Amino acid sequence: MEDDPNDATLLAMEFRKCPAQIRLLTVGDGQQAMDFLDGLGAYSDRERYPLPDVILLDLKMPRINGFEFLEWLRGRSGRHLRLIPVVVMSSSGIKEDVDRAYALGANSYMVKPIEWRPFRERAKALGVYWSEHVEVPASRAA
Repeated sequence: MEDDPNDATLLAMEFRKCPAQIRLLTVGDGQQAMDFLDGLGAYSDRERYPLPDVILLDLKMPRINGFEFLEWLRGRSGRHLRLIPVVVMSSSGIKEDVDRAYALGANSYMVKPIEWRPFRERAKALGVYWSEHVEVPASRAA
């Protein structure tokens, strides 16, 4: 759930280069992320908007921030959503943010590099890792 269109574009570019097919869907804020996962409104068509295998989460999203989203996902969302792995990708490397994200149920925390080359390398590694090396829970059933 990435609200920065530039970061989302860069991620999508790198994911397209991965050997396995990765479909990146983005939303603009935390409330849209919740609506997406709950299949509400425009997101009710699961053919067009399938549940994700992994969530890439920015902490600094408008309306509902990443911490609030994690609280909802891990504690108040439907049980079938709670197992979806969450990778926090934040510009913040502040220890308190890292600790809080893990305490709220993040599975991984990555600091987004500011410069293009390191960002690209992390995006590529993330794409390869999630597309080729990870087994995800069967979280698609309601």
